[in-house]
Amino acid sequence: MSPESISEFEEIIGYVFKDKKYLKISLSHKSFIDENPSYESNQRYEFLGDTILDFDLTNYLFTKYPSLDEGSLTKIRSSAVNQSALVELGHKIKIGNFLYLSNAEDATGGRMKDSIIEDAVEALIAALYFDGGLDIVNKFVSQFIYPNIKELSEDPGSKDYKTRLQEYYAKKGRKVVYDDISTGPDHNKEFVSEVLLDDDIIGMGRGKSKKSAQQHAAKQALSKVS
Repeated sequence: MSPESISEFEEIIGYVFKDKKYLKISLSHKSFIDENPSYESNQRYEFLGDTILDFDLTNYLFTKYPSLDEGSLTKIRSSAVNQSALVELGHKIKIGNFLYLSNAEDATGGRMKDSIIEDAVEALIAALYFDGGLDIVNKFVSQFIYPNIKELSEDPGSKDYKTRLQEYYAKKGRKVVYDDISTGPDHNKEFVSEVLLDDDIIGMGRGKSKKSAQQHAAKQALSKVS
């Protein structure tokens, strides 16, 4: 990534790094390190960024919604930072365009893979923390994540169809399970998920990730009982 594209990405996210090293690490996928062993991948940053994001969001929800109970707060947090939410954020800031990938990963559509996008967003959170502290993380999260919180707070967990389906059948003393398969080439995989109740298929969904497919399957199952 050239200095020009670094500046372009900084403009998108609204923050200029004092030490570009942190940003470069957050954008370096492990496949790139296989070809360039002197670099550091974003895997450790991803681990830390996930925790920092949870902390910032938890603090925000605790302060912003004093009347909501623990269960509701947990559902809002889960919906706000699940894979689909982070992937959506990643596309919004075009993070895939700025990733360091191996030639092979790049050629097979790595810049659009949900798992790579999600990991890079979490790694970016860690980079922001290292370079600017929690205040900068909060500023970024406030711009790109918190605007969605109001809708989620009005019906906590409404978009987490898996949890709602699980709770529905748990009250009846029953349990649902998911059977997942993937189809298509590595660069354009599609997942198909079936949700089963006593070996009967009660819902089916498709998505670009296993989590997404399961959510769609659960949503279909819920539509039959609600």
